[in-house]
Amino acid sequence: MAASSLDLFDDLKRSQESFHALPPAKQLEVVLEGKGKERIDLLFLSENPKELVSRLPELEIYLTLKEIGLKDGLDLISLTTAEQFQYLLDLDLWKKDQLDAEKALQWIEILLEAGEEKVREFVTASDLEWIALLLKKFIRVTTVEGEFLEMRDRIPLFTLDGYYFVDFKRSGTREIVQPLLESLASFDHDRYRRLMETQMMETETELEESNYRLRSGRMADHGFPEFEEALEIYRFVNPDALIDEKRTPLPHAETESEVPPFYLTFRKEGPFLSSVLSRVDNPSEMDRLKFEIASLCNKAMVAEAIDLFEIREMERVTRKVFHSLNLGLQSLSSNDEVRASEVLRMLSVQKIFQAGIGATLLLKKKAESILRGTWFGGDRENLLFLDPPHLERLQGILNRNPLILGNGMPEDFKDLRDLKEAETFLDMIEAVTIAFAERWKVGPETLKSLDLRESSPEAWRGITFSTILLTSLANWILEGAFLFKAVEKGRLKDLLPRIFDRDDRQKGVVRMEIRTGLREWFDSTEGDENRRLHLKAFGDFCLDLLEEEYGKISPEEEIEPRFVRGLLISHS
Repeated sequence: MAASSLDLFDDLKRSQESFHALPPAKQLEVVLEGKGKERIDLLFLSENPKELVSRLPELEIYLTLKEIGLKDGLDLISLTTAEQFQYLLDLDLWKKDQLDAEKALQWIEILLEAGEEKVREFVTASDLEWIALLLKKFIRVTTVEGEFLEMRDRIPLFTLDGYYFVDFKRSGTREIVQPLLESLASFDHDRYRRLMETQMMETETELEESNYRLRSGRMADHGFPEFEEALEIYRFVNPDALIDEKRTPLPHAETESEVPPFYLTFRKEGPFLSSVLSRVDNPSEMDRLKFEIASLCNKAMVAEAIDLFEIREMERVTRKVFHSLNLGLQSLSSNDEVRASEVLRMLSVQKIFQAGIGATLLLKKKAESILRGTWFGGDRENLLFLDPPHLERLQGILNRNPLILGNGMPEDFKDLRDLKEAETFLDMIEAVTIAFAERWKVGPETLKSLDLRESSPEAWRGITFSTILLTSLANWILEGAFLFKAVEKGRLKDLLPRIFDRDDRQKGVVRMEIRTGLREWFDSTEGDENRRLHLKAFGDFCLDLLEEEYGKISPEEEIEPRFVRGLLISHS
């Protein structure tokens, strides 16, 4: 049965009484635990919601408004302090170093809907040049001593005093901007006059440049530094150097400011880090870590130059921060939680983050070394000889900020397992290229010069590392020589039965003696034990590919080389 209105009223009354009984700090904690509309409802359980809103972290107000929409957040906006409201505009209106006119118009409309008190607060608290820039996007001002005589016959101008005349640049903006002008004039006509003079004297470019500098200063006060300073977090730091660094415990935090909970909700993105943080039992130490994490996230958002602080981009960057922190802490502690707790006490969060970034940059350095090596010769076009999953993976590591590619969406390196898998992959590619160049004498120039007009694939771009190995293996089986040359199409009927057994579904499965023979051949041609292991792993990859491509073809079926990959086949 649905609850009656009286029941709902009683529930609300009990909720308010319980909320009022909490101390202010606990009320704030409860509000910050809520999300979206629930957070708004919790705020208005307070006897003094304006006071409670004034204590909210500005970023949390912004994120709440982004989640529920400006219109639905009007009550919250009306309670913000002048400084909080300015922060919302600073975060939402700038597209890099330019003001977004469409968003500015939307915020002016919201400001007017928030009521006369909010408009008066904005007009009196805001810098005159800031208001001038907002209006400059929408109006052009002249006087009777200027262009009025030439303009009055062709443009319907607006005036409040018969001296300053306003032309609205954009259609559909007058009904929003004019009420703001009227409020300005009614609150402080002298300020209105100075604003009109500024509109005539200053160009939009000048106003935009000066306001962007002021905005950058305000953002720095909120923990968002200048771009160049923010980039420092991506400076290469060798994790090994940090491990050997002499350390002393860092001082605890001494601040009463609230850390935006938004950042800390992403702790799950770094399971090892999260587990170690849960072991911190000193409140002051935890406060230091929270503030350093928040500061690091702010810097990352500036360094990544995210557009208009959209929530999805903010979430992406924050995840990246926690992924790198998780990786850095694992690297510095050898995945030991006790040692990791010590690292958290002795090293700043930023240094731990840099250790995680440094670990991926060392991967990139190794990948670049392979690219510059004898086989690829520094030519990125030659990477096309890699098989599709390997090509994407190496390109991801070679990215400016190394990524994991090849599994759908690009992913960050999150932990030591990701790092070790990438290191093993690079070792395999290095082993294969060395074998191709030094022992099998197959290189890009030779492959690109082949006449493939009567073959499948028909161009060198269809040849991959697996093609080279499997074609050489086919010739070994057919002719006793491990040699890369095209296999005649007519010989496939003889080749495939010698490679495959048939399972109970009649699918071809590579015979164990073939796998064993290939591994023994690697043992005989490669003296380095680690390289042998990587060559064997590559050999298994190639045989699995052959099984997938050719094992599904029945013995009676005619093979069309254009529709299968793995072998270089001659049609002659």
